[in-house]
Amino acid sequence: MIEGIKVVLRPLGEKDLETVCGWDLDYYVAAVPGPSDDRHLDNRKDYERILRSRTARMFAIEARDGSLIGDIGLVEISWRKREAELVVRIGDDRYRGRGYGQDAVSCLLEYVFSNTKLTRIYLRVLAENVPAVKCFEKCGFRKEWIMTRKLEAGKSPRKVILMVLEREDFIKCPRCRVAS
Repeated sequence: MIEGIKVVLRPLGEKDLETVCGWDLDYYVAAVPGPSDDRHLDNRKDYERILRSRTARMFAIEARDGSLIGDIGLVEISWRKREAELVVRIGDDRYRGRGYGQDAVSCLLEYVFSNTKLTRIYLRVLAENVPAVKCFEKCGFRKEWIMTRKLEAGKSPRKVILMVLEREDFIKCPRCRVAS
């Protein structure tokens, strides 16, 4: 268990999957801006596969009152390259915009950079999801590049931002760390 100011992170389990999969109906929550559809974690089978994977670590985000409010984790973990992709969402919209996501991200980063040999964490976020971009910047991430992802005919292309955080930058950034 990883504790923050507002949240507690615990391993995501089978009992959480019904709730977590239900969040995939939300536009911002379900929009995993990957290059292919195999990164979408929008059904129970995908989550079960991720929970068993050697290259992923997923956690439930609970508010201090014990309510399951989101999920967070590292996927595409490359132990050789010492990097991983961060995925996070606050699925319960009553908790969005209130610092729970930032606390969860800071907690996980603190844990990862203190307890593993990973040196680089990256993420992808929709450019139009301004609150998420601001949250990640507060946690120390910087924009690396922006790409436009073309969709089916008739749909507007989506801009996706790749954001990166290096271990050294996180350690040097006191505002990025969880307050003790």
